Formats: sequence, structure tokens, C-alpha cells
Amino acid sequence: MATRKLSATGIGITPVVAVVVGAIGYLGLAVLDARHGTLRDEFVGQSIAWYLVAFAGFVIAVWANEKAIGANEYRTFPTWLLWAAPVAFRLVLLTTTPTLSDDVYRYLWDGHLVTQGVSPYAHAISDPAVDQFSIAARDLANNRDLASPYLPTAHGVFGFAALLFPSSPLTMQTIMVGFDLLIAVALTRLLTLAGLPSRRVLLYLWNPLVIVEVAHGAHLDAIMVALSTAALVATFDPQIRVRFGGIIGPVLLALATLTRPLPVLLLPVLFWRWSWPQRFVYAVVAVGLTLPFGIGPGLGLGANPDGTGVFGSARAYTDTFRFNSGLYHWYETWVGGRGLDDKGWDEPVQLTKIIVGVGVAVLLLMVLAQARSVVSTRGLLRLSLVPVGIYVVLTPVLHPWYTLLLFALLVMLPPAPDEPALRWILIVPWLYLAAALVLSYLTYEDPLAFAEREWVREVEWYPTLGLLVAVGLAGAAGLIRRPTRESVRQ
Repeated sequence: MATRKLSATGIGITPVVAVVVGAIGYLGLAVLDARHGTLRDEFVGQSIAWYLVAFAGFVIAVWANEKAIGANEYRTFPTWLLWAAPVAFRLVLLTTTPTLSDDVYRYLWDGHLVTQGVSPYAHAISDPAVDQFSIAARDLANNRDLASPYLPTAHGVFGFAALLFPSSPLTMQTIMVGFDLLIAVALTRLLTLAGLPSRRVLLYLWNPLVIVEVAHGAHLDAIMVALSTAALVATFDPQIRVRFGGIIGPVLLALATLTRPLPVLLLPVLFWRWSWPQRFVYAVVAVGLTLPFGIGPGLGLGANPDGTGVFGSARAYTDTFRFNSGLYHWYETWVGGRGLDDKGWDEPVQLTKIIVGVGVAVLLLMVLAQARSVVSTRGLLRLSLVPVGIYVVLTPVLHPWYTLLLFALLVMLPPAPDEPALRWILIVPWLYLAAALVLSYLTYEDPLAFAEREWVREVEWYPTLGLLVAVGLAGAAGLIRRPTRESVRQ
């Protein structure tokens, strides 16, 4: 038996506990928002507490789900409940207004400009030239001295939403939840293609970081991850390749890249799986859809970007902004303290970028070389976590929602029936990070003095990095790859 059953329904007690604990956490967030109109400022500590309650429900659900899989007793945790509970959690958070991030107002403003025939890349929010188009969201949007940092696919969604639906945060929250559930559907198919239990989609569906950042925060990363996972399905699913041809995957990944550039990290894994025509299609779509948006405002790739152009705002943002990074922060601080500016190097910060960039490039080349020898769908999907994990560990800016692609792909790591149970340790560092990243919102506790706290960085990253090292040592010792008795017999 997977769990002790409730006599009336046959559903195990443990799944019910998971649902109840999770519901308490999300209802706590909703009530907090209803009472005070915000989840941050002086209430952020309470928000973190309710988040951690929801996370406890998530951990219990993971345990109950694996017990059901191991005992082949799905009645104890029925599939309808596995899906219905996290959908209900998302609906609860749709009653809240995004306050842990104000990105949604930029989405609404950019979408409004698109419907007015104005390029969001041509004008900063504060530019008087767009005063005639002003809406309420304009006054609430961030980075007012920069044009839009978002890429063409995102603007397509924003413009579509502005054309058909009310200009409100709830519109974007609902749209992003729709993409979020499409991600779960795609992951279910990928798990099946990889020969893994499709019920492992719970690792994504129930993850509080995903639920909060999508249903409350309405972050566009849901679009990016939905297109990325759909591209993986189109690449690995033989039925789709036969029915629609091989170009669907590259087109979808190009569209994902033109939402946020992060999916480009999947290219080293997919390169050998794609043919040269597929690689060509990806490049043509990615470049062909970008260049027309640069007509007029430009691409923003020149020296000293002023925040306009397709990439101008993103460049200005990444050149100056640092947030919640671990290794990158500590390395940049170390380089900056070496006195290199006294030795003919005027920009030690730039030196950090160069060194870290070269290191990442070398690691991605290693992934590319490894991918050539991996033939199984399961192996390639698991390998795709490596470049995304490298990004998470080494990025100079890590908002919680930047990890959505990582946590989508994470469902591939736990063991198949013929693999050692010790493989579960592979996800432990990332699950810890999912729980700890919420502490970064303490930055916004004092609305008059936003500031990072070093102890938060240490609590987030010291255990995460330590656990990653432990996982690496276990892998080097062969403990994770060691076959079970059943697989040896086969």
C-alpha cells in the first residue's frame, strides 16, 4: 500500500494532507493580499512564511506521489487530484494583485503601445513623445528611463492581450497560467517519451515557486518555457515529426528564444539531434523575426546604449544591475578588490564578465561534445539541465522567476524503475534553492530603502552549492549511475 487509505474514498491520507497544507499556504497569501493590498513591504515576512507552508505541502505531495508510483496504487493519489489541487492553488492566487514584482505593468504598457502602432523599443516610458498614449499601467511600470527589454514574441502576446482583453494585471495572470498549464501538458508527454512516470509532472505542477511567480507574478517566463517544452516535444516525439515534419521544433525554440534568450542554452543539446536544415530554420526564424523590429529604433547593439532599440534596454540593464547572484557576486567582489585598476586595467567588472563568459562558453562546448554521444531521449533531456543549471549558478541576476525553465526540466532527473533510488539526490540542491529563493523578497521589506542582505545570499547559496558538490562527488563515485539488480538481470 502506498499510503493508509481513507475508508470512504480510497484516497490516501498523505495526499489529502498535502492538499490541505498547500491550500493553507496559498489561502494565507490570498488573505494577506486581500487585507493589506500587498505581499511585500512590511508584510513580506508573512508572505515568506505562507510560501514555506505551501512548500511543505509540495514536499508531502512529492512523497505521496512517489509512494503511489512505487506501489502502483494510483487510487491512493488519483490523477485527477494530482492535477486539480495545483490548478485550484493557481486560481486562488489569481485573486491577488501582483506586488512581489511590478513587471506586469510593463507588459500592459508595451502591449498597449503595440496596439497603437508604436514600437516599444523606440521610447522610454518617461518619453514625452508617448504621453498621448498614456494608460494607468504606465505610471506603475518599472525602469521608466528605458525602452522595452522584452523581445518580439513577448510583444506579440502582450499586443494580442491588449487588443482583446482588459488592460489589467488579472488579464496577464490568466494568460500566463494558461501557458503554465501547457507546460505541464508538454512535460507529461516528455516524461512518457523518456520512459519515466508521467506523474512526475507533479514536481513542476505543485512547485510553489512556479505557482507564485506565474499565478501571482504573471511573469512572461511561462511563455518562454511553454514554447521551449513544446519545441522539445516536437523534436523528440516521432509522431509529430512524421505528421508535421522536422521544422516545428526549431521554429518553436526560435520563438521561445525571442521571448527571453535563455532557451538558446538548449542548442548544444539539440544540435546533433537536428539536421542542418533544422538548424538553418532556427537561425532564419530567430534572426528574421528580430531584424524588422530594429527598423527605426535600431537593434541597440552600438556602444553606450541609451536604452532604446531591440536589445538596448536589456544591455543597459545587464551592464548595471546585479541581484541575488551567488558565485558571480563573490567572484566579481574578489576581482574588484584586487586593485586591478591600479595595474592598467580600468574595468575589473568587465574582466569578471570576460572570465565568467569564457568559462561558460567552455562548459557549453563540453555539453555540445557530450550531447553527440548521447542517443536516448531520456539522456538528452537530462543533459539539457546542465546548461540551464550553469546559467542559474553563474548569472549576475537571479530573480526567482528566472528559474522556471530549470524547474520544468527538473522532472526528468529522478530515477526510472531500473535506476538507483539514490538519483533523487540530484534534485535536492535545486529543491532547496526553490524554497530559499523566496528570501530574496526581503530586499523589498523597506519600500524606502531597497537593499540586498548578505545573509540571505549565504542562506540561499551556501547550502545549494554545497549540495551540488556532494552530488558531483556521488556521481564521480559511481553511486548515481550504479545499476539496480533488476537492470543487471535485463
